[in-house]
Amino acid sequence: MIKKIGYIFVLLILIALGGSGWFFSGVIYEGALNPEFNDSQSIGTAEDRVIVSKVNSDSIILNVEEELWGPLLEKGVYGIIGQNGDAVVGKIISTEGTSVERALISLNGTVVEGDRIRGTSLIVRDDNNEYQILGTSGWSGQASEGVYTPKSVSNLDYETIYYKSNLGEFPAYLTNDGDVGIVIFVHGFRGDYSREVFAKMRAGEIVDMGYRSMIISYRNDRGLPKDPSGIYQYGTTEWEDIDGAINKALEFTDNVVLFGTSGGGGPISSWLENVGDKSKVKGIIYEAPVVNFWESVEVNGAARYPWVPKQLFGYFKIFTEIRYGVDFQKMDFTDAVINSDIPVLLFHGDDDEWVPVEMSDLIAASRDKNFTYIRYENVGHVTSWNADPDNYVYQLEKFLTSLD
Repeated sequence: MIKKIGYIFVLLILIALGGSGWFFSGVIYEGALNPEFNDSQSIGTAEDRVIVSKVNSDSIILNVEEELWGPLLEKGVYGIIGQNGDAVVGKIISTEGTSVERALISLNGTVVEGDRIRGTSLIVRDDNNEYQILGTSGWSGQASEGVYTPKSVSNLDYETIYYKSNLGEFPAYLTNDGDVGIVIFVHGFRGDYSREVFAKMRAGEIVDMGYRSMIISYRNDRGLPKDPSGIYQYGTTEWEDIDGAINKALEFTDNVVLFGTSGGGGPISSWLENVGDKSKVKGIIYEAPVVNFWESVEVNGAARYPWVPKQLFGYFKIFTEIRYGVDFQKMDFTDAVINSDIPVLLFHGDDDEWVPVEMSDLIAASRDKNFTYIRYENVGHVTSWNADPDNYVYQLEKFLTSLD
């Protein structure tokens, strides 16, 4: 009888393991590997419930009832958008539980007690050094519905060019002004060059440093060729597109710099591992880069499913590899970045719940030649500019000037 109960117990464990493996491998596929997606699919949860508690003349108190991967509890300058108005908030004055009081930098329209608002990191400084929030009724930043261009975001003239890869032709925006070099922006996970706002905001800053911006598309972008594997490869194959974009940029200049944000770090780092002639690139800028994809999966998984024992993620990894034919080891380019001597500038915040800062810490600890690491405390994913706009621009200019 005891033996029979033991068999049943083991069987139940196997069923539970099989079911959990199937479920979580499906979550990983749909959330991170499947290139067929639509905008209604939720990949992460920003702050869903943020309520204005009080508005003072120079500060605002927010009750952040739920804040996951959002910026309003983090250091920096951010926008808040309500139904009848918007505001720019600055330094954190105090926190108590879910309540945070922040400096109120500017207010447009009406934001009052009880309003439900959302936070955003998408802000820029205009010619008068005043902050503007993208996506508000006063400034959408769009050239047309869902399309952002260097002109609509940073008032930069540009042209659409095409570069060739082994999968065909891919479009890119190339800004007109600048005679020092070209910075190629490589977007992250599920990005789209026509909607890549971060790059277009930075383009408005680096133009003053003499650089043109080339904002590229690549495989698995919306409406463009898919990778033959049918999944995102996080650099394993995408590096060939990066090389094609570099070759195109070299038709205009011999000073090419790569700038990878988030998941854009993988294709760039894989390029380092796979390309023959690395001298084609003078420098690399990273913002919260995914250099080892599986580590990012573990961090996201722990944030979204905190009740799942960490020891099970190794099992989910194997299950996913078998079920979908993935090789996560091939998506780890840490050594390539460490062993490269191409100058690197890397920004990362320690409160990043998308891409673990430990990846960048490891690279910084292992490489001291031609490497600058700007690490921020209480700063999240791809919000280093928001943490300290002046220092961010200073570090960009210092780095780019050193490459001339």
